[in-house]
Amino acid sequence: MRKRILYISNLYPSPIFPTMAAFNRQQINALSGYCDIEVIAPIPWIYLLKNKGCQQVREKNGVIDHHPTYFYTPRILREWYGHFFYISIKSLAMALLEEKQFDVIFTSWLYPDAWAAAKLARRYKLPLFVKVHGTDVNSLTGGSTITRRSLQVARQAEKVICVSNALKERLIQLGCPENKLEVLYNGIDSTIFYAQDKNKVRKQLQIDRDEFVVLYVGNLKMEKGLYELISAFKKITMTVNSQLRLVIIGEGVYRSKFEQLVTVMSLSGKVQFLGRLTHGKIALWMNAASVLCLPSYNEGVPNVILEALSCGAKVVATNVGGIPELDCGNGMLELVPPRSVDSLARAIVSTVEKATREAILPPFISSWEQNAQKLLSIFTG
Repeated sequence: MRKRILYISNLYPSPIFPTMAAFNRQQINALSGYCDIEVIAPIPWIYLLKNKGCQQVREKNGVIDHHPTYFYTPRILREWYGHFFYISIKSLAMALLEEKQFDVIFTSWLYPDAWAAAKLARRYKLPLFVKVHGTDVNSLTGGSTITRRSLQVARQAEKVICVSNALKERLIQLGCPENKLEVLYNGIDSTIFYAQDKNKVRKQLQIDRDEFVVLYVGNLKMEKGLYELISAFKKITMTVNSQLRLVIIGEGVYRSKFEQLVTVMSLSGKVQFLGRLTHGKIALWMNAASVLCLPSYNEGVPNVILEALSCGAKVVATNVGGIPELDCGNGMLELVPPRSVDSLARAIVSTVEKATREAILPPFISSWEQNAQKLLSIFTG
């Protein structure tokens, strides 16, 4: 008999943010081949002010998505976000839980999402499984209210699913029982992210064969290291004679600041901001790029690196979180310290010079289909 799963997280695509945390939708879609799933993915009220009439219930690939409004106080009273999240989803969640016989509550992001989901799991005496991603663990500090509540959730859960060994070790350091922790790396969609003929892709994207293309894919946030990336690119333009281009894919609150930085550094003709793109178009850019850069200050195991490696792209990333676990020793992944412009600039140039193009993933990375099978085995014990 198919299990019935209620998935709760704000880290999930919505009508307003269709590409946000797409990896979670991919995992849920794959899992829906084995289970019946409904999703509660609340949307913060501040975004609904500009998007009235947003579709609150959708069905896609047999998964029903609910998007209630998440009421909270932006930037203040963060220790109360768990209560705000719970109140925002409570009536919908209770109606679903009382109408349908769910077997499992599955949630992503420790606080506030998993904390609110844990209250529902206790109320309805259902097993709770929590997936942690990176910042939700790495930002925890000993003794804080949010840390205490996060560890309460971890102890209540049947299992806490970590997307890297680094996250597992960090939770153990914080006091989480090791027997609660399970490592399951995210998967990739190999039907989209695979190596293609680079010259053909470059012709399709109108990129010269010899052009040096540096690619960034992700949220446009300060902690993603975009200031360092733009500064490093400026240094490269002063030392490398070949034709250069920095392509930035994604959206975020700091986009205008980064655009201003590009102008101040006189890079306007060399830097492109492409905004949000579909996975298919992102895969084309990964195949076309000379190197993909992710100079984040902290991470779990970013799917963008997995996807780039599966396209045969060379990658320069910071030596943080679970990123070092992805190094196969084949020269495709170059690690640098965070916040170091000089190291980043040197690595971008040297990686392109020394690495041959390969599409090799670490052996523990699998397709989303295989990932879903492993996740189901965790749910069933």
